Amino acid sequence: MRFWPLMLLCCLFNITVPNAKTNETLNIGLLVASKGQRAAYHQLAEAFEQQHQDLRIVFTVQNDKQYKASIEKWLTQKNGFDVVYWQAGERMDQFASQGLLEPLNDLWQKNNWLTHFPQRITRTVQQGDSLYAVPFAFYQWSIYYKKSLFSRMALTPPKTWNEFLVVCATLKSNGITPIVVGGKQNWPVAAWFDYLNLRINGLAFHQQLMAGKINYTEPRVKSVFSALKQLIDLGYLLSGSQAKNWQDAMPYVYRDLAGMTLLGSFVEQQFVEQFRDDIGFFRFPQIDSKIPLFEETPIEVFMIPKNAQNKPAAQLFLSFIGRSDIQESLSKNLGYLSPHLQATRTNNYHSNQEPYIFADNHDITQFYDRDTTKSMSVDGMQLMSEFLNNPDVSLITHKLEQVRLRAFPQSNIK
Repeated sequence: MRFWPLMLLCCLFNITVPNAKTNETLNIGLLVASKGQRAAYHQLAEAFEQQHQDLRIVFTVQNDKQYKASIEKWLTQKNGFDVVYWQAGERMDQFASQGLLEPLNDLWQKNNWLTHFPQRITRTVQQGDSLYAVPFAFYQWSIYYKKSLFSRMALTPPKTWNEFLVVCATLKSNGITPIVVGGKQNWPVAAWFDYLNLRINGLAFHQQLMAGKINYTEPRVKSVFSALKQLIDLGYLLSGSQAKNWQDAMPYVYRDLAGMTLLGSFVEQQFVEQFRDDIGFFRFPQIDSKIPLFEETPIEVFMIPKNAQNKPAAQLFLSFIGRSDIQESLSKNLGYLSPHLQATRTNNYHSNQEPYIFADNHDITQFYDRDTTKSMSVDGMQLMSEFLNNPDVSLITHKLEQVRLRAFPQSNIK
């Protein structure tokens, strides 16, 4: 599906970037998940065309499933898109390592982006000495809860795992299931695995596991599933979580049928208005005080394919999307947050709390299916979802190891 923003008559901005040819089309591949996102990108394109009246943006829009099935074909065909949306980390690395992306070092230097983005974000779009993308939005993960419910039970957001278990026990003793997981799409369960692994074993271990260099039957991996099994065995997870969509989670919290849910900040666009002011959030609790609070921070990026037809225009667009004011407005409209250090992040649900990524110096990860290979993540997340109904630690780690051996046949086991 394609849509064309209107060409407006006035030029509002002036910046120094490469000159594009006149009367050109800029073709952009775009993943859109909602009408709200479609409108946000439409506004972005109109703002760009106001500045560059000799260019017309043409978006090729697909949903999540279609886009992920199409992008490799687009990057390898003879005539490619000028710009493509994608995701930082392993998902970008796989294309960069194949030589399918245009290095952007000169563009980063010209726009002084190394000083405008946190280093931990810059690293997610870098492979070796080359930078291959421009980050324009991110979202963080938190545990959401109903503030009036916590107040009624004299509960405060827990900072440690032991405090979290006390909160769960209090909710359950009052007839409220502590946690709801929308496990039908599998990936919400992977968030629990990622966070437990980061909090129990740390970032280096997590990264090695994602790279296929650690056996899933290793005791430290089993300890992650043992922690999740503890929640299941104590009856802290809502029955039937495996059959629920992620969108189903918050209504259980609204109605005091569940106390908490772990989701990305994208869920905030789904909040029912009457409950919006009554929903709070807290970061995933600390388990080992010696391990820093690493966070899941999926980052959205734009890249220039090696087979792009209009690279000067593509550079114009990336220079535009890399500006703090543009990121500020786009992220607000998308319901995300801007990674640009000069962007204001006060016009969203996180207005009273600086996002974790800017609040401390701890490093970040993307997400299970963004940090490991597709061949590992698809079956891996399915097994994690099945674990909710059959919490057998030995069984799931054995099955995950079989998947790892298929996904990483040449890996070295540590």
